[in-house]
Amino acid sequence: MNINVEHQPNCRAVAHIRVPGEEVTKQRNAVIAYFAQQVRLPGFRPGKAPNAAVIKRYGPDIEAELEKQLINDGLRAAIRNEGLEVLNILAINDKMVHDTDSSFSFSAELSLAPKIELPECRGIPVKLPRIEITDADVEHDLLHLRERYTSFQDVEREAAHGDAVVLACKGSLDGQPLAEVMPDAPDHLKEITENWFLLDAEEDFLPGFYAGLVGIKKDEDRTLAINLPEDFAFEGLRSKTLSLAINCKGVKEKAVPALDAEFIKKIGGDEMTEETLRSELKEVIRRRREQARETAKANQVIAHIFEKVEFDLPQEMVNREAQRRTNDIAQRAMQQGISQEELMKQQDEILSSATQQARQSVKVTFILEQLAKKEGMTITDQQLTYALANMAARQKKPVKKFMAEAQKNGLIERMRDDLLLESAMQFLKDNALVEETDPEPEHCDTHSPKEA
Repeated sequence: MNINVEHQPNCRAVAHIRVPGEEVTKQRNAVIAYFAQQVRLPGFRPGKAPNAAVIKRYGPDIEAELEKQLINDGLRAAIRNEGLEVLNILAINDKMVHDTDSSFSFSAELSLAPKIELPECRGIPVKLPRIEITDADVEHDLLHLRERYTSFQDVEREAAHGDAVVLACKGSLDGQPLAEVMPDAPDHLKEITENWFLLDAEEDFLPGFYAGLVGIKKDEDRTLAINLPEDFAFEGLRSKTLSLAINCKGVKEKAVPALDAEFIKKIGGDEMTEETLRSELKEVIRRRREQARETAKANQVIAHIFEKVEFDLPQEMVNREAQRRTNDIAQRAMQQGISQEELMKQQDEILSSATQQARQSVKVTFILEQLAKKEGMTITDQQLTYALANMAARQKKPVKKFMAEAQKNGLIERMRDDLLLESAMQFLKDNALVEETDPEPEHCDTHSPKEA
């Protein structure tokens, strides 16, 4: 068998394979004999029909099966002889039976696993902050816990930063109602019948909107001129001045509950005390920072290997992962209220971001797979069963039913692969050389809430 493999960029290769005529004849005879044993022809006992009759009746089927077997055998020989690690067969082309010598030739487009030479994976240096939990850290989490129970109370005074205002407003452009001159503008710019706005120093609605509302009082009318930027989300209003006629229906003051016995009982029950609450929060902070350290350690060891090794990636895998990530981004955006039209305007940026993330993800996968192979890592049936049982519990499904479904939909093998990657990552982290640094501030915001 003549085999010539032409390697191409992006982990592609084309295998040109030619099967000798004598091998083709041998395979054809074997296929004809198989058909003769299996088929039933009128006038002949089972398995006794002459080859000529079988060929006359099933000639196209015999040739199709012969071609299939020759291609499969040729590919197996190419993979074995050339040491190829094939991820996918992309296409079979140029199939031909040569009249001169009855040989059969074809070419196969292949997607190959990349060739990776890993650097030393033990003792990768990482820098991680020591975990130290101060009283200020606990106070910070206590404040956020209290803020989850924030209430807003009506006040008869001018609105200030941190207050909520209840507004009705109508938008206009050059003295004409926006709804008339620009019907396709976003509804919330055309008219709001009643909505709450929390006046924040950071403008996240319209530029200058919150600042323009400071000092407004209940039943007051006010007109704001909003200068929209040239990159405003709605193209029709870019660089224009939007006029908003506002009526304030109320001002509400933000009230954060005090850390008293009533509040502690509300969140923790009769047995909870301030001391036990602080102790529990301290443990929550510790676990959060330990998780952050683990994430930082994983990122640093992977970044270290990224710097040391470079290799081509199979474009098909990158494309599939990029498409999956693009779909996820689009789905999240639509759930957040972004229109299909706006998504189309951002599609190049979204695809570029998704492709970059996909390349990183695929590269990490191949590095971890190569490490697992190098270190002889395996996943036992017990580990696999335990992981699947945990997944069944999280989904609140009976284990036996979940296992049966997992067998059918291929989840078991995907889970085995995922566990192997996790094991390889854990190997990198366990063998990292850690240098502890001074603790990093987890937060820098300071609140001065008004307590109820």
